[in-house]
Amino acid sequence: MRTTHGSWWSAWVLAAAVAGCSPADDTPVGDGGRDGDATADAVEDVGEAEAHLPPGVRLRGTVWGPAPPDAPSLFPVSGALVAAYVSAPPEIPDQVYCESCVELDPGVPHTLSAPDGTFLLAVPPGGHYWLAVQKGQFRRVAEYDAPAAEGDVELETWRTTLPNRTDRSIGDTIPNMAVLYGDYDHIEDILAKVGIGEDDGAYGYDYDQASPPFDLFDNGDQDHHGADKWDVLGSIEALRRYHIVFFNCSYNAIFRFMRTAEMQDRIRQYVAEGGRIYVSDYAMPVVEQTWPEFIWFTDPLHGGCNEADVDPPTCNHGPPFDADSVVPDDDLRAWLEAQGLLADGFETRENWDTIGGLFEGVIGTDPDTGLEVRDTPYVWVEGPWDYDADDLTGVGIEPAEWDVATAHPFTVSFQYGCGRVLFTTYHTVGSTSGGRHPGLYEQELTLFYLIMEIGVCQDEILF
Repeated sequence: MRTTHGSWWSAWVLAAAVAGCSPADDTPVGDGGRDGDATADAVEDVGEAEAHLPPGVRLRGTVWGPAPPDAPSLFPVSGALVAAYVSAPPEIPDQVYCESCVELDPGVPHTLSAPDGTFLLAVPPGGHYWLAVQKGQFRRVAEYDAPAAEGDVELETWRTTLPNRTDRSIGDTIPNMAVLYGDYDHIEDILAKVGIGEDDGAYGYDYDQASPPFDLFDNGDQDHHGADKWDVLGSIEALRRYHIVFFNCSYNAIFRFMRTAEMQDRIRQYVAEGGRIYVSDYAMPVVEQTWPEFIWFTDPLHGGCNEADVDPPTCNHGPPFDADSVVPDDDLRAWLEAQGLLADGFETRENWDTIGGLFEGVIGTDPDTGLEVRDTPYVWVEGPWDYDADDLTGVGIEPAEWDVATAHPFTVSFQYGCGRVLFTTYHTVGSTSGGRHPGLYEQELTLFYLIMEIGVCQDEILF
């Protein structure tokens, strides 16, 4: 079950797309700068969208992803709310919360950004507003005085760029995030590359920075980086401090703590109360041990696996493979295409797990009827199990007989209670050894799309 702002906000959506160029093979995308004057080109031909706008001051702009002050963003944001409030909107709660989707007051001018991030919003002239730009818990609110005369106004880029850290005194919030350090996947490096945290000058996260915008925890049995993992996993009260928790791929035996019913119940409670978790590769036991009914993990090279094993889990197997993948979700695909991507396909790098199937599971209880509600995980990215010929022959499989046509889920999510669970079979950074590189691969860009998308409200509140 997937929820977008478009299902509950009545909005004028400007469907203009920015033309772009596809990078050469194996070149990360998004490492170019942003032209602050490019918005005018992006909305040059608004067609019918403009015809239906009421008269007034027409605010134009592009919603950009998180970026430090005076630094270029690496990507636009699709489906972001742009709203002009006559008084300051309520603050986003500073801990996990259950948010149901509600209609905005019809008197609040508002719209959603198009796949390329562009928008057009009409407000009455001469008004004083709190102009908000928001996707999930990423929100910037700044006061704005509209011109006295009707006409088009190009908003300053800083107003429409999402913040890179929380500063409630100036109206900036990002999700409270806990990142559990991984030996193999390093979400903190991706966050740093867009300015959520300082980078170390080598396309990675600076572990020694003085004031990080998220909390890092050591997910190992040895001293790596961050505070002890039990400082966040040890109680439901500690988990509640965070809107999203990242379980990075790490040495699989580390996740033996997921054996206990107490830990499984705690993770379930956190998500049911509105928490979001992002789980990659070897962190699979966090999902499989807590919600065994949703995802069937298998090992096609070795005749299957035992999902109950957690020390180590035998369904985290390998060898890894890269695969030409597809994006079945229309909105995610449109967003990537608006950035000039997907023309040459979408290669996911470092797939380690193999999902054999997705199944219905209980996602909550209908508060009106008391009946269980069931749903199947939603697929965001999928592709074939594209092992190298040597990997196949090494286990006695003839490459010519191997199925390279069937698409299997690579990135999936499902609702549970008020929260969401997201799992990916691949290393988000696209490498086993860390994968530091300039710019963002498509799968890294997809991470930002999804952490914003899974942060939006729920159409249906379940308990």
